[in-house]
Amino acid sequence: MKELNLALEMLLVYLQGIWLRRRYVILTAWLICPIGWLFVFNMPPTYQAEAKLFVETRSVLAPVLQGLTIRDNPQQEIELMARTLLSRPNLEKIAKATDLDIYASDSAAYERLIDSLKSDIKLSSSGRENIYVISYSNATPKMALKVVQETLNTFIENRVGDSVASSKKASEFLDTQIADYENRLVEAERRLSEFKKEQIALGPMSDSNFYGRIESEKERLEEARLTLKELQSKLDSSRRQLKGEDPLSADPAAGSAGLTTVYDERIKLLQNQLDALLIRYTDQHPDVAETKRLLASLQEMRKQEIAGMQAAARGNPSASSGSVNEVYQNLKIITSNLENEVESAKVRVRSFEEKLETLERQRNVIPDIEARFAGLNRDYELTKSKYEELLSRRDALSLSQKADESQQDVQFREIEPPRVPMKPSGPPRIAFYTLVLLAGVIAGLTMALVRSQLQPVVTSALQLKTISDFPVFGLVSHTAKDVLLRQSKKHLLYFLALSGALLVCYTLLITNELVFGITAKQILGWLI
Repeated sequence: MKELNLALEMLLVYLQGIWLRRRYVILTAWLICPIGWLFVFNMPPTYQAEAKLFVETRSVLAPVLQGLTIRDNPQQEIELMARTLLSRPNLEKIAKATDLDIYASDSAAYERLIDSLKSDIKLSSSGRENIYVISYSNATPKMALKVVQETLNTFIENRVGDSVASSKKASEFLDTQIADYENRLVEAERRLSEFKKEQIALGPMSDSNFYGRIESEKERLEEARLTLKELQSKLDSSRRQLKGEDPLSADPAAGSAGLTTVYDERIKLLQNQLDALLIRYTDQHPDVAETKRLLASLQEMRKQEIAGMQAAARGNPSASSGSVNEVYQNLKIITSNLENEVESAKVRVRSFEEKLETLERQRNVIPDIEARFAGLNRDYELTKSKYEELLSRRDALSLSQKADESQQDVQFREIEPPRVPMKPSGPPRIAFYTLVLLAGVIAGLTMALVRSQLQPVVTSALQLKTISDFPVFGLVSHTAKDVLLRQSKKHLLYFLALSGALLVCYTLLITNELVFGITAKQILGWLI
């Protein structure tokens, strides 16, 4: 508590010192305030142009085209445009469009112009409502309005221009890639076709799998061998029966006086069959060869039979009256047919064995062929899938471009077109006048405090006690106290009069700013 009282007493001492040096307060304030107020009064008026823009990013087409087109996030796109609106290329475009670059005499002035545009053009957003406010202040209302209008146009055109440029670049890139992959696909198809032509008999692209073909050939070979065994068994049985039969019948009444044999009808049938086969096949066909062989065998047997009959007629007249044994002749025909079938079966068995041997020899090269074919087919499928994907993306891009042309995804609406108020919007002279007044007063107080510390005046016993080691026993008033009081009142009147005058000037300036709006240019015109 004692320390607090001491601090309060010291503060009171400082305030008393400032009060004693109050003339420095008013003098400093009168030096600073008029100069500052004159500077603020002479500041040129500025007019702030402003425009409000609403960006509609919600579209009816968005849910309809979902998954069918390549669409960016309109919200993010608009936010990026807002952040890049005040980039140097856009600022240079605005400066040229508003003819501000004409006033730049050199490169340094041009750089200052671009920097001033970047700092003076304001773009603010209201957040999720997508309402953007563009404002700019200038001493000329028309120039402020023109800058805001060009900034608004740049903001809208950048969205359309960027969309068209990006779509064009994407379309050109896709066309180039599609042409490249189309050439790759043609080359892959050519390599695959040539490989199939070279390895069509061996490779896995034939009718069935190679190993399945081997198993199938083995089964067919076993079936042919089994058929051959059955036919050979039948042939052996037929030959045994044929040996036990007599070629001539024992009944003379069954004989025939002519040379007609039982082979004649069979030979005729075989000749007709051979003629039919020659129409369909060549002489090298197995069926044609077998038919010819069977026909030749029957003709030979017919000759032998006729020769035997003639010999029997010459050597044994009684036998000539006999006839040929029909059972014998039938067995002989059956035996001949079985011999032909056995030969055919042997030919099929040899053919199947040769095919199986060929496939077995090819077994070692088939894995390499399959690997090459798999590689070629894989390259072809990959290239084809990429090609089809690029085609689908180009179609999606084309649909996106048409959607962009319809201007349904992002719409710009001017809530408030660019306008300039009739009265200047700046500078904020009232705030500046107040700041100048406060600055003058604070500077005066500071000057009085410094002066009181440089030349201190003892005003109390406490102050005397703090600056000396002597005890203070009491206070004695000045002998000319009345004179000092009159002089103090006089100084107080001066202080109040000058302070009041300063406040009156401040009030007049505020009143002029709020009511009359008289400018330094008007006053100069009146004086001239």
